[in-house]
Amino acid sequence: MKTCTKVFIATSMTLVSLMTNAQNTCNETLSLFAGNVTSKNFSKAKSQLNYLRKNCATINSAIYAHGETVLTHELKNATNKKEAALALIQLYKDRIANVPAKTKKGLILTKIGGVMLNYKIGSLKEQYDVFDEAFTNDSKNFKNPRYLYQYFDLYYQMYASKEYGISLENFIEKYEAVNEKFEYEKLRLSNIKVDVLAKKEKNKTLTAKEKNRIKVATKNIAAIDQFTKNMVLLLEKEVTCETLVPLLEEKFESNKTNLQWLRKAAGRLDAKNCTKSPLFLELVIAIDITEPTAESKYYLYTIYKRKGDEEKAQHYFEAYLSYENDGTKKAKIITALGNKAAQKGQKSKARTLFLKALKFDPTFGSAYINLARLYASSANDCGTDEFSKRATYWKAAEMAKKAKQVDASKKQEATELINFYMQAAPSKTDIFNEGYKGGEKLPIKCWIGGTVTVPKL
Repeated sequence: MKTCTKVFIATSMTLVSLMTNAQNTCNETLSLFAGNVTSKNFSKAKSQLNYLRKNCATINSAIYAHGETVLTHELKNATNKKEAALALIQLYKDRIANVPAKTKKGLILTKIGGVMLNYKIGSLKEQYDVFDEAFTNDSKNFKNPRYLYQYFDLYYQMYASKEYGISLENFIEKYEAVNEKFEYEKLRLSNIKVDVLAKKEKNKTLTAKEKNRIKVATKNIAAIDQFTKNMVLLLEKEVTCETLVPLLEEKFESNKTNLQWLRKAAGRLDAKNCTKSPLFLELVIAIDITEPTAESKYYLYTIYKRKGDEEKAQHYFEAYLSYENDGTKKAKIITALGNKAAQKGQKSKARTLFLKALKFDPTFGSAYINLARLYASSANDCGTDEFSKRATYWKAAEMAKKAKQVDASKKQEATELINFYMQAAPSKTDIFNEGYKGGEKLPIKCWIGGTVTVPKL
């Protein structure tokens, strides 16, 4: 029994010793390998890479990082490009299999897909599947703008071939998914630029690494803009109002209360400028019924207004006012309507709207500014003589003064208007010559009505 125990211990110690020696050999080889790669001694590095992949495949991700440099160099100089490309792809696959914890799968898979595309390896579906696995399982690390576009383009080719059972709706959904990813990446890159530039403001200088981050982010943002345009061109080739409306009509009845579907469908029609389709109105009404909001009420108001249905437009406008809790938003919209009325010469209606806007937000200076301009525009129509006509400018100046009092953002504009209107109004000499002392109330004899106070001498 003692003899067996001694044999077991000796064998174990031998195995441990062999494993330790093997580990040391792997580490030493890896160190030499890294040095040769750094010094671009690729011939020696290649034999070391082969040894490491055969005997030390799981010890360190650096094997594959440096191995990529070696095999990329070989591919660049290879006579048989396809064979060298396949070798590089196998290295990528081995990395995923052997050091998964140290591998960004989405990044490596897209590199595989890129090599397959560049060297025409695999079928259209096989190329697409590699990118799709990256997009589906590790979208976070699927960042390269070119690869993202190639992923979409491959799907488009499959759709256009009509051999893969991809419907128009599938194609639209893929566009939306990739476009959303592009938007995310653009925001991420923009934030990188903002952060780095903020450091520049603080430190007055940037490191070489920070400058490179700015350069890469700027380059990739430009690439995203271009690839997004290319995607839109492909989408427009296939998706028109004539193809999109029937597609959505088929599913409308079964999705009348599906808010997510309704919004997406309305968004698709809006994006393709198919808003004149009766279906678009039905979608917006369904959205409003399912989840009524101030936005849905206002949108329906604009649709019916455009259609010339004043009764329904007014109904939805009043509904909007009851749903909207932000007084400033209501004031802005009503003031905009007042401006439109003023442009049409409907001055009394315009005034009513400006005053209504001020009821919702008494500090909304734009309404007072517009009232001032409105009154000033009627100076020649108010009064029976030059003095009484010019007196209208006092009323205009009065409105501009109110704008200045309630809204600091309008102070400069209001001051300029006050100065202009007071110069156009009767002077102190004119007031004296007319026999006024100041403080008298003069009637304004036109649509404005009311009175205006003569300034004191």
